[in-house]
Amino acid sequence: MNERERIMYKILGNISETNAPIIFKGALITKLILAENGFTNIERATKDIDANWIGTPPTMSVLTDTINHSLGEMSILFEAVPSREYGEMKSAGVSIREKKTGDEILSMDIDIKSVSGIRTYYQGEMAIKGVLANEILVDKIAACSSDAVYKWRTKDVIDVYALSHCVEVNVKKIFNVSEDVKRKILSFDAFYNKKSELKHSYEKLKGITGKPEFETLYAYLDKFFKPFANQEKIEAIWNSKNTSWHKGKELSMESWTKLIQQEKEKRQITGHETEQSKNKIKSWEK
Repeated sequence: MNERERIMYKILGNISETNAPIIFKGALITKLILAENGFTNIERATKDIDANWIGTPPTMSVLTDTINHSLGEMSILFEAVPSREYGEMKSAGVSIREKKTGDEILSMDIDIKSVSGIRTYYQGEMAIKGVLANEILVDKIAACSSDAVYKWRTKDVIDVYALSHCVEVNVKKIFNVSEDVKRKILSFDAFYNKKSELKHSYEKLKGITGKPEFETLYAYLDKFFKPFANQEKIEAIWNSKNTSWHKGKELSMESWTKLIQQEKEKRQITGHETEQSKNKIKSWEK
């Protein structure tokens, strides 16, 4: 992790400690998901912060004031300044600058929209509020289903490849989240019919450790994207080892373990344990 990312994660942690209606997503949360699942094969740098504002749509002044009040001790060195008004199909832009020089050190892109769910991630001891893995996957799968895959969002093929190796991917659940957050999954025409353009963009990507060979990644995603390209809204779970979809509702032992851990975390966050919660965990642990 470089110094820029340390600063970004500190900003995420400070904002998450407050009541600010800001929930983080994008590459920084993707890295935390991969890390907590022990997937260290691939690591890529990121340069900005992505988030959603989930409260009443704010003015740009209210948005930046909220961020500045949430920076804590970092407000001595940095300040948030509006850089782009939000609108229909356009996120708000916020520039984080050094107070002393006025130089921008990073930017924030903030969508004014709700999320499908929220959970707490950890970077060291810092607790960070982020969207669920499925919502991140929906955004990245949707990007890969459009022309953006070879134009400006080529890095998403790497993120989908990595995430699908360490989190459970259920086709039906992905489509459900897609509908919830109004992020449409398209035809994958560019992925399947503009392979040479995609390869060219992929090979130009920099700042990635453990970057797979293009043909290896493409062959893997060719199978992974099939049910989404065919709009098959079925109960099917991806098996990254066999590079195949398993149809049915059966959950692996890993999935049960994750469910138990999530329920225990939920109890810790709420600070109380209901009889229903205790019984649920007991039934799963049998």
